[in-house]
Amino acid sequence: MTSRPLALAVLLWLSGCAGVSPARRAQLDADALPAVTALQAAQFDDARRLSDEALKKDETNARAAAVGAIARYRQAGHDLVGDVLTVAASFVASAMMRGDVINQDFLDFAFGRADQRLTEIDALLAVAEKDEGFSLELCLACWEVDWNRSGEVDDRDRRLFEVELDEQGKQLPLDDPRRRPTFRFDVADVTWLRAMVHFQRAALNAALAYDANLTWRSRREQNLTLKLRNGAKLGQARELILAGLTHAERCRVGILAERDDDREWVPNPRQKNHALPLPVDEALFETWAGVLVDVRALVKGEQGLDVAKLVQLGDRKWTSPPPGFLDVGAFFSQPRDFVLHPNAERELRRNADPGVASEALGRILGPSYKQSMPPSPIIERLNRMAKELDRGEDTFERKLRYLLWLN
Repeated sequence: MTSRPLALAVLLWLSGCAGVSPARRAQLDADALPAVTALQAAQFDDARRLSDEALKKDETNARAAAVGAIARYRQAGHDLVGDVLTVAASFVASAMMRGDVINQDFLDFAFGRADQRLTEIDALLAVAEKDEGFSLELCLACWEVDWNRSGEVDDRDRRLFEVELDEQGKQLPLDDPRRRPTFRFDVADVTWLRAMVHFQRAALNAALAYDANLTWRSRREQNLTLKLRNGAKLGQARELILAGLTHAERCRVGILAERDDDREWVPNPRQKNHALPLPVDEALFETWAGVLVDVRALVKGEQGLDVAKLVQLGDRKWTSPPPGFLDVGAFFSQPRDFVLHPNAERELRRNADPGVASEALGRILGPSYKQSMPPSPIIERLNRMAKELDRGEDTFERKLRYLLWLN
C-alpha cells in the first residue's frame, strides 16, 4: 500500500515548487524549442548542444534539461555498447590464443565513463523534475537511428520502439499509425527515468567491484574464483539501489495522483489515453508497491530469500531442497571473493542430501547464506504470479510484463 509519510513528502515537495508564470513559461519553451525539435528528429548531437545553450540562459529550464539528459543517455548507451563489443572481441581473440584474458583496464574505463555520464544525466533530470508543469512530446518509434549498428537504418531499427499489439493482444498492421504513437512525458516519467538511471549505475558499480577475469587459485583443485577488487563499489551500488527504489516509489505515487489524461507513457487506472496496450488497475499498483518494499528489505538485509522456496520456482523441482536463506544485503555489506569448488555442481544437484547442499552453499556464498532470518514475501508474490500464469490468464501475463518493465 502507498506509504502515507512518503505520499505526504511528495505532496509537500510538489507544493514547494515555485510556480512558473505564463510569460516565463513561454520564454523557457521558446529557448528550449530548437533543442526539442532536434531531439524529435533524432539529431542527438545538435539536441545536446542546443539544450546546453538554453540552460546557459536559464539553468532551471526543465524542458531543455530533459532534452540534454535524453541526448546524453543515448550517447552513453551507444558508447557503452561499443566498448563492451570491443572488450568481447578482445576476449575472443585472446581465447583463440589460449589467453582467456579480459582487458580490465579498458573495462574499468568504459564502465567508469558510463557511470560518470549517468551521474550527469541524473543531475539534468533532477532539474526537469523540479518543474511540476514539465512536459515533452516525443515519438520514439519515429526516430531514424541505426540502433543495431548494421551501417544503415533497416526495418529492425524502425520496429524497435513500435507498439506491435492492440488492446486485445492482436498484431497491429505494419502501416497502422498506432504503431508510432507520440507520448507526452511528464514529471512522473522523469522520476521513472531517474529510478532506471540509478539501477543502471548500481549495476555498473557492482561490476566494477570484481575482477572480470575469473581466476583459478590452484591448477590442481581448479577452484574458479570471482575476485573482489573494490568492496567500496558494492557499498555505492547498495546506496544507488536504495535511492532508485525511492525514486520508483515517488514515481508510483506521482502517477496515481495524476488527473490529466493525455498520451500517457505510464498511465494510472483512471487514465485511458495511452498507447501501450497494457491493462492497468489498482492491483497492479499495489503489487508494484509491494515489490518495492520487498526489494528494499532484501537490499538492506532485513529479510532473506528462502532457499528451499527459491529453488522450487522453476519448472524442474528439487527433490530435497536445501534449507537456509540467501542474504542479499550481505552481498553489499560484507563483500568477498566467491569461490566455486570443482565438486560444487555435484553437491548442489537436485537429488543431493540437503545437508551437503547447505554446506556447499555456505562455502560458496559465505555470509550471504544464513541458516535463519526473516523470510521475504517476494517469493510468495512470485509463486502467486506463476500460478495465475499457469491458468493461462493472458491479461495477468501482460500485467506482469508491465510490472517488470516499471521496476
